[in-house]
Amino acid sequence: MKRTTINLLTFAAIAAASFYVSGCGGVGSNTNGVSPARSSNSTSPESGKTTESVYPPLKSDVADAEMETMDGGKTKISDRKGNVVLVNLWGIWCGPCRAEMPHLIELQNKYKEKGLQIIGLNVGDDDGNPEDFVKIKEFGEKTGLNYELTRASREMKAQIFRLANFDGVPLSILVDRDGHLRAVLRGGGPPSIKQLKDTVDKTMAE
Repeated sequence: MKRTTINLLTFAAIAAASFYVSGCGGVGSNTNGVSPARSSNSTSPESGKTTESVYPPLKSDVADAEMETMDGGKTKISDRKGNVVLVNLWGIWCGPCRAEMPHLIELQNKYKEKGLQIIGLNVGDDDGNPEDFVKIKEFGEKTGLNYELTRASREMKAQIFRLANFDGVPLSILVDRDGHLRAVLRGGGPPSIKQLKDTVDKTMAE
């Protein structure tokens, strides 16, 4: 009961931490939060002992949601345990998303060999309809994106927006090697990009 209460407090703290950022298409509050709190256990690879994590596990409805890959397959965040996973929700039509991409490219180059997997999760056009795979692929090639591009179902978008308490883009969630939610990063602009890079640096250094 105590751990459940602390988990709820963790998500409340994440939702409460906020400042102004730019984004596209959101009707929720533009917020950015990284809030540590006692929540769950993980196993240390060095000692094999169970240690208490200060971050909550990523909710299963998001971790196990299927993303469509460019080759027509499916992939899930939960399939990537052992890697640090940054899922970045974006749209071709979103200016702040495009402004953020060079920094994602930089992070992927910096940490690819150390286990960072960035997933660009396309949320569809500005009416919420799926963007064509051909257009997504062409955009990625033209922009020089060096990370995996996928497409979200309406259900997955709704689950992530609910988790983040934000329904705009860009929106990123960062998951550590043990499947714990390390950050929900909402909106774009220089403050958000700095927060994104700092949080990835910290997580990768662990």
